[in-house]
Amino acid sequence: MRPPAIERMGYYPTDEPVVEIIRTYLKPSEEKGRLFDPCAGEGKAASILGNALNCETLGVELSPDRAEKAQIVMNKVFQAPWQACVLSDESVSWLYLNPPYDFDRFDESPVQKGGSSKRLEWDFLKTTHSKLIRGGLLTYIIPQKILGMVEVARLLAGHYEAITINRFPDGLYEKYKQVVVLAYKRKVFRQPSDKEVLSLQGLATTELEPFATVNEPIYELLPAPLHGANGKQIVFKRTDWEPEEVVEATIGTGVQKTSEWLDLIHPTRGLTQLSQPVMPLKKGHIAMRATRSHFNNCLA
Repeated sequence: MRPPAIERMGYYPTDEPVVEIIRTYLKPSEEKGRLFDPCAGEGKAASILGNALNCETLGVELSPDRAEKAQIVMNKVFQAPWQACVLSDESVSWLYLNPPYDFDRFDESPVQKGGSSKRLEWDFLKTTHSKLIRGGLLTYIIPQKILGMVEVARLLAGHYEAITINRFPDGLYEKYKQVVVLAYKRKVFRQPSDKEVLSLQGLATTELEPFATVNEPIYELLPAPLHGANGKQIVFKRTDWEPEEVVEATIGTGVQKTSEWLDLIHPTRGLTQLSQPVMPLKKGHIAMRATRSHFNNCLA
């Protein structure tokens, strides 16, 4: 990431007017849906949409401060990088994706090692779209230029249908040149043609219509699935340790319980302590102990 993006930790929250417009495009399911936001920020967008459209809200947020706020307004949020979390495939009915807008600073530089720097907008789409059920809704908010990436265009054309793409409204578009992609995930993947991919790529430089409120919903949300892909139990968890778990494990079985640590902080712990016997010693016992060393511990 560039220095400004690093300072923001890739945080580009969706403007509330855009969130309200998205809401008008969608019809809630009769049963509760499930929204997943892997870049939850403070949870404002997910909580507004979840409350308005009858959805459980799951999220991940890197910033501790923002994650704390998101945990108040969303159903379940982990403070962690998305790469440190696990979510079952085909477990959510709505993927709300507003990723960081930059290169992955941990990826190889094309100048240094001949690699191809990885855009985070593409990486987040690639690693999260499998979590969406077939027929589920994708909301993808990115800079318009990202549509020109062949990887992004090919994934959208092959895995999604009924695609709508509009730019942010006037007054908001000028900041980061963002667009909103709305689409249903196909029931079956279809290999896109070169023409379809090029058509999507061409939208990167096309004058798009501004995103505006609609009178009737265009997309309908599906209910949250009871099981993930192949009927497996749905799992949403961290793969690393949370701070509370580290403290608990340290207290219970950490280094402070080892004999080496205890010997270090209690130097006399291993020394034999003299103690008074149960019965007082007789004169014969005292004489034997006093003279044993003179006879090499040998008794007649």
